[in-house]
Amino acid sequence: MKVNLLYFSSIKDRLGKSREEVELPDGSKISDLYKLLEEKYPQIAESLPSVMFAVNEEYADRNTQLKEGDTVALIPPVSGG
Repeated sequence: MKVNLLYFSSIKDRLGKSREEVELPDGSKISDLYKLLEEKYPQIAESLPSVMFAVNEEYADRNTQLKEGDTVALIPPVSGG
């Protein structure tokens, strides 16, 4: 199945892109996507534990089941003042 990924802030900067489409096996969860991203993009692996995931604009945990065509946003923590 294909899902659309949206990258923000430091993740977007490190990858040099704000979006992409990835292919995952049917029945995949956020945890499966997490593993795929760790392997595909080692430059963001250390940031992934603190990233929030949102599926179709709703925050989701790592056990959330993904469906064909879902949009998954990776939202790193933001600091500032």
